[in-house]
Amino acid sequence: MRYVVLSFVALLAGLSAPAYAQDEAPVIVPPVTPWQVDFGENKCRAVRVFGEGDERTVLLLEQITPSDSPRWIMAGDVAERLNSGGDLTVQFGPGVGAFEMSAAKGTTLGDFGKAYRSFSIRKPDWDGRDGKKEDEADNLDDEADPTPGIPMLDIEEGASIEWVQFSRDKRAPQRLATGDLGQLFSVLNTCMTDLVGTWGVDVEAQQRRAKGPSPLNLSQIANRIQQYYPSRAERWGKQADLSIRMLVDENGAITDCRITNITIAEDFDDRACSEFKKVGKFEPAIDTDGKPMASFYASTILYRLN
Repeated sequence: MRYVVLSFVALLAGLSAPAYAQDEAPVIVPPVTPWQVDFGENKCRAVRVFGEGDERTVLLLEQITPSDSPRWIMAGDVAERLNSGGDLTVQFGPGVGAFEMSAAKGTTLGDFGKAYRSFSIRKPDWDGRDGKKEDEADNLDDEADPTPGIPMLDIEEGASIEWVQFSRDKRAPQRLATGDLGQLFSVLNTCMTDLVGTWGVDVEAQQRRAKGPSPLNLSQIANRIQQYYPSRAERWGKQADLSIRMLVDENGAITDCRITNITIAEDFDDRACSEFKKVGKFEPAIDTDGKPMASFYASTILYRLN
């Protein structure tokens, strides 16, 4: 079975912290490198390595489009220690609550090997176990953005994070000692602001954005995309996560569409952009004066095979 999921990048649901299954003290894994931030052409990424030799573990925080939470990837020795069992419990603590996530099989990261990843430091609104969202997509954009402007990482939330902890079943929790992430979130915000400026939008005008563009026929577009899974990718059993970004003018018309690979996606094309351009209908973004304005819309497309 194959399926394609269209998921909003920036809309995330909170979750109360579950109790850990074990009472063992966490194993502390210290950092061995400083944070390295890459102001890339299509993304902003921060990388830090923990542990030495065969015990190396890497943590990546990255953003491809503006959001209030970075994506993350953890790979290496800690991932290998937690290689099997039930759901993985993750906490960016102590300031952010713990959440459980399913662990996708076959996820790796270069020489680090086994990896886990998620779209958020909180529980994402997309459930990778069954390809369904917790809320219907048509209901997600009813409210105005909570804070006018480009969505940004919360520096205070970053300052509340001192470690990232992973646990599974009754094994001892593995804790990466990240240190305060407030300054890192500030640097990533600067990177994202610079990146948005390369898209052809007026960054200063975006600070007055009260509500982003809203697709009016997302279900129709999703159905059209779901009818097509690249034949070569399907033949070789390939899956992919793609980020789609559109510029939408003050009349709700799509003026540009780009797809950025989140994962390696050699056999995936720009079909999603073609479908949005053919049938996509948008309510334009609204500024703080209640007037339509040109802005950007971002989403994530998950190509999956079962």
